[in-house]
Amino acid sequence: MAEPLAAQLEALVASPREDLGVEIKSWLDLTNKDDCATLAKTIIALANHGGGFIILGMRETEAGKFEEAPGRPVILAGYKQDIIAGIAATYAEPAIQVGVYQVNGGAGVYPVVQVPGGHRTPIQAKKGSPDQKTLLVGRVYIRRPKPESAEPGTAAEWRELIDQCVRASRDDLLDAIRGILDGRETQSLPLPPSEEARLAAWADDGLERWIARAPISPTMVKLLPLGFYRVAYKLVGQTTPIEAPDLLEAVNSATTRHTGWSPFWVPTREGIKPYVKDGAVECFIAAEDARRMVDDPAHADFWRVSPIGEAVLIRGFDEDSYPERMKPGTVFDVTLPVWRIGDCLLQAARFAAAIGRPDAEIVFSVKWSGLAGRSLTHVEGRRLIDEGYVSQQDTLDRVTTVRATQVAVSLPEILFEFLKPLYALFDFFQLSKRLVDEEAQRLRQGRF
Repeated sequence: MAEPLAAQLEALVASPREDLGVEIKSWLDLTNKDDCATLAKTIIALANHGGGFIILGMRETEAGKFEEAPGRPVILAGYKQDIIAGIAATYAEPAIQVGVYQVNGGAGVYPVVQVPGGHRTPIQAKKGSPDQKTLLVGRVYIRRPKPESAEPGTAAEWRELIDQCVRASRDDLLDAIRGILDGRETQSLPLPPSEEARLAAWADDGLERWIARAPISPTMVKLLPLGFYRVAYKLVGQTTPIEAPDLLEAVNSATTRHTGWSPFWVPTREGIKPYVKDGAVECFIAAEDARRMVDDPAHADFWRVSPIGEAVLIRGFDEDSYPERMKPGTVFDVTLPVWRIGDCLLQAARFAAAIGRPDAEIVFSVKWSGLAGRSLTHVEGRRLIDEGYVSQQDTLDRVTTVRATQVAVSLPEILFEFLKPLYALFDFFQLSKRLVDEEAQRLRQGRF
């Protein structure tokens, strides 16, 4: 972070105040679509205002001062650059390349989002909020006195916005001319979203599609598993679309045979076999009976693979599929993350090879949901786990980048570093490298 920017951010957090260029919000839950839309609306408004900052984790007191908001997360992994950039990429059009910084405010560290200005066209919402009130598709938002983020309501507000875009276009043109005269390279277009941001948007879309398929209770409430994990990956640099038949064949040939329930399994039976939807190959194992998502979540997979090498898989926790052996929602097996995530990594590498890119770089992410209140255990009983390792946090997002050719060679090492933060949620449980080594070996040998 450049020194002037660092000093500006520290000053914002040390003496927080709201104005047209600064918005302060509490600890938004960015796994919640309503909160994502709230954040996106502010990002759009600040971008149209000419740029600004969003401070997360504070609230205003009755005296008009700002203090830390209740509900601080144990870790701030939910406010990482890729997550917030993914929200901006999902909700804003044209794309906005935001910056996210963790700033020490004395009482704690706060995420601060920097929103750039100087856009040549008005930024609008390309996706609405679930309530269709907070954020509406196709609407433009600006900053108004209070301060607040709202649609332009007068001719003067529209004129100011349009004039600002015209000035930005003129400045870009003049800068490009100066660059040509000076012999400089110029760049007038905004940077595209990062690979991680693109993957986050793809994964979120898959999650929304999965939720849409969930059964509905008599009281019209979506019934979801008590716990699930979402695996997503993207092959970097895959720009040539793969035809649907070839894509399905590649997914099928990449199927691993290490466990009794392979990720991205390609069934052939009518009713549950894959199909083409919105340009991607999609499969929903519970298509014939959506109640399976709740009654047998570990065997109700939903997956999608795009023609440009993006994949997403959503599966319920194994621990919740055997109510006769353990109460659903109460335990988390100490070995299963090694098996399930290891299997998905191996499948991703095999898929890269199947489409002719065995050395591809893979951006790989996992989101676990439904962790809070679960205790670490070992269902099979091979490993002795002391009681009392309980997670207080409900969700965790992890992302990494690996080379496909390194997955098979360095699987235990990749898994160890990737999974340590997950286990730490359970009262600081220290994941053993030996456990990962042994379970990864059992996985490869098919000793399930």
